Amino acid sequence: SSGINAEWPLRPGIQKIQTLQRRLISKTEEVVSKEMAIQEKEKLYIDLKQILARQPGPEVAEQLQIYQQSLKEKTKQMKAMSSELNMCEAQNAEYRYEIETLVRELHDAKNKYYMQKRKERNLKERERHMAGGMIPPLISSQRQESVNRFTGGGFNLKQAQKA
Repeated sequence: SSGINAEWPLRPGIQKIQTLQRRLISKTEEVVSKEMAIQEKEKLYIDLKQILARQPGPEVAEQLQIYQQSLKEKTKQMKAMSSELNMCEAQNAEYRYEIETLVRELHDAKNKYYMQKRKERNLKERERHMAGGMIPPLISSQRQESVNRFTGGGFNLKQAQKA
């Protein structure tokens, strides 16, 4: 049960990451659908332009004026959609930065947690050794390897290197 309790402090960060990922996916889908709409309107514009080129007469000038007005409106809409897309991309970048920050924070929290667990385990080992009347073992990083160690008879514990 201590493993489950240890994960609870991390749960809000994980939930926030999942929420941000869902929002990112949603915004990406919106961008894709808007890009498809723009492509459809561009295709429609090209089709209408080709139809207009084939029609002779004074109605053509009138129709051309209507199409030009429609084109202006569509261009205005396209600019608005483009600025909205830029906003979504900026927000997307912000979400990615937040996710990276949360991932780093999660990594740091995990490292702190595991370091604390190691300290607690080492402390328990020392306490167990002390309770048993034993001297706690030296950690290898604390032992000075360069100093020769001798046993009671004066013999070097390190084997001499043969040249």
